[in-house]
Amino acid sequence: MSFNVNITELAILLSILLRLSVVLFMLPIFNSTGVPSALKPLLVISLSVMLFPVIRQSVQPIPLDLASMVSVVIGELIYGILFALSILLVISAFQLAGELVGFQMGFGFSQTADPLTGTRFTVLSVWTQLFATMVFLSINGHHIVLKILVDSFKTIPIGSFALNSGLFTKMLLLTGMLFTLAIKIAAPVLAVLILTHLGLGLMSKFAPQINILAASFPLTIAIGMFFLSITIVFWGELGTGSFTRLFTFLENIPK
Repeated sequence: MSFNVNITELAILLSILLRLSVVLFMLPIFNSTGVPSALKPLLVISLSVMLFPVIRQSVQPIPLDLASMVSVVIGELIYGILFALSILLVISAFQLAGELVGFQMGFGFSQTADPLTGTRFTVLSVWTQLFATMVFLSINGHHIVLKILVDSFKTIPIGSFALNSGLFTKMLLLTGMLFTLAIKIAAPVLAVLILTHLGLGLMSKFAPQINILAASFPLTIAIGMFFLSITIVFWGELGTGSFTRLFTFLENIPK
């Protein structure tokens, strides 16, 4: 029994596999160490095979000569880094907000080492990161990201992606949104906690016999958690708006 392999069809499949693998392996959710290593290539290969008959007409085959292939791979790596970094910026804004609030509440003294990555984090920052991930999934962000990836084969053919000054400007604006969004999320609680610390400072001045250090921890944690529970109802709207702007940015990358 003999098998006839169509080189052009194989090159098209490799093009789909290249872009999906580069982007998905760098996505904040997909690149987690909690995802089994064997599952990642299986998922990428499965998606590539499923998408092949749907988008094969609009996909350019990857060049098989070494020099051209290296150039294409470098371009796809840059595109994948830009794509994943854009999503990571929004999720990191929530994590930064949790880090700021947690530090003011006193959780900075209780940092825990992640046994999977070995990094140190505050419990509140991880919780806010998970909250952002849930918002992303609740608005079907994973479906939108996959759709943008599929459409990118038409708008950005394999090997044609190139950085330009306009794209750098868009990326700088998106990076600025990280700090703006983090401050918007954390500002109400931070304002209350700063006033609380100010009141504790005045108390230590006029009543030095009170052990402010011992009394401040439970007080700031209680006040922080109370106002955090009040403001969290607005986080979903902020996250939805931020992810919507992110999807618009990803769709307009080639423009």
